[in-house]
Amino acid sequence: MIKFSKISLLIAGLMVTTAAFADAEEGKEMFAEAKCMECHNNEDFSESKKVHNFKQLEKRVRACQLSNSISWFDEDVTSVADYLNQDFYKFKK
Repeated sequence: MIKFSKISLLIAGLMVTTAAFADAEEGKEMFAEAKCMECHNNEDFSESKKVHNFKQLEKRVRACQLSNSISWFDEDVTSVADYLNQDFYKFKK
């Protein structure tokens, strides 16, 4: 019974990690399709003093989405934030 629990936890952990990676990959595609780099450059993300945690990052992505009239669902905003977090910010969620 204990072995089963450890295996189940390991599998669940891998599924969560895989799902987070998939969200970030989707976010990367949406980020590119929205042409975000026409207004931003890598330094905007790596040296930002305006964003200090993942919640703030999501809010900044939402603000850009709204100001540019981009049609994203809430999950899409989170996916783009996941991508930016994975590649630039490294905040804990």
